[in-house]
Amino acid sequence: MAPDVYLRKLIYLHQLLADLEPYRQATFAEVEAEHYKLERLIELLVMTASDLLRHLLAGRGLTPVTYRDTFYQAGEQGIIPPDLAERLQKAAGMRNILVHLYESIDLEILHTSLAPAYEDFARFVEVLESGED
Repeated sequence: MAPDVYLRKLIYLHQLLADLEPYRQATFAEVEAEHYKLERLIELLVMTASDLLRHLLAGRGLTPVTYRDTFYQAGEQGIIPPDLAERLQKAAGMRNILVHLYESIDLEILHTSLAPAYEDFARFVEVLESGED
């Protein structure tokens, strides 16, 4: 991935987080009314973060197959902290449910996961931008 593409993806993550931020304290009714938007934000956060990690993992000769595996390997490789990797694996699982409709979407789970998702992806961006492991 070219450095300018990598940077654009980081900027895009900031934009997605800015869109998600107002929903950190959303009521269930607000989530219910905006759930398609919020589902898409979660999907895009997972996909964009995974794209960045796949690039970093490829530099180490690793090619994860799934979104979950991407976060797992990034934690194993010390690219992101293991506890963050574990939480982002759960976000990847939610993304799979949202996209593939493996099961019905529980809006209460979506509602309660918005603030933690915001915190986790904000931390992810912070880690990548600072270069800390």
